[in-house]
Amino acid sequence: MRDPRAGAETPRSVAPIGIFDSGLGGLAVLREVQRLLPNEHVLYVGDTARRPYGPQPTAMVRSYAVEIAGFLMSRGAKLVIIGCNTASVAGLDASRRCFPDLPVLGMVGPGVRGAVESTREGRIGVWGTALTVENHAYDEAILEINPSAEVLGVACPELLRLAEKGEIDDKAHLLALARRYFEPIDHFGADILVLGCTDLTCVRDIAETVAGEDVTVVDPAEQVVLEATEVLESMGSRRPESGDAPTYEFLITGEDEDAFGRFTAEFLGVSEVDVKRVPLKSVQKGRLAATGDCA
Repeated sequence: MRDPRAGAETPRSVAPIGIFDSGLGGLAVLREVQRLLPNEHVLYVGDTARRPYGPQPTAMVRSYAVEIAGFLMSRGAKLVIIGCNTASVAGLDASRRCFPDLPVLGMVGPGVRGAVESTREGRIGVWGTALTVENHAYDEAILEINPSAEVLGVACPELLRLAEKGEIDDKAHLLALARRYFEPIDHFGADILVLGCTDLTCVRDIAETVAGEDVTVVDPAEQVVLEATEVLESMGSRRPESGDAPTYEFLITGEDEDAFGRFTAEFLGVSEVDVKRVPLKSVQKGRLAATGDCA
């Protein structure tokens, strides 16, 4: 296999990876891109004007996903990761239909594969938004791979509300919430806890504390970037090493640039990041970039 670090840059290889989420959670995916694909440019969209996605109707979130995927494609993204489980459940298939020439990856499939490969007892717990849990997305995907597995999904709205806002300093309160949401999974006898929302990566340490040593916490953020690596290599689109550092561009649809920037810098371990606001109407026009069946 060709060394991905070798060779000259091409227009395709220097194009950015697009990542989007309703807010901060998708930063977990970006952090894994930094670790596993350290040469790649990234364009990140936080749809903060319309967050949170979790309580909203599936059809509405599906529309958001298609719009942002199209917006990222129009900005030159070579691959898009829907860095949000709720939007992956609602909009992955629709985004792939609308943009058949654009590789679009979601969070559920990679998370499922990680859970199935790691479980010993075949009993898997999932934390997520109400939409993710009620749609049984993880249940169905897990059972498709392992029909004998048992799955319990638990919505954890209060924990998610704090995580998606970056309000994660009160560890005692977070632990109390996490213990409450883990209790049914503990009684269920799960040996796997899937973080079925990227916002939960911000409190992964809390999840691992309440889960204990006998339960493996699976973070789909790592799994989806491993999948992205395979896709880019198969396309010959992975950016090689060069003397130029990768660039990270952050766009949000809301008006909270300063707060978003502060949390992002802290989460990624850098001194500061530049966050710009993009008009929501510009993002909504992304649907117009569709080349496939968007009906």
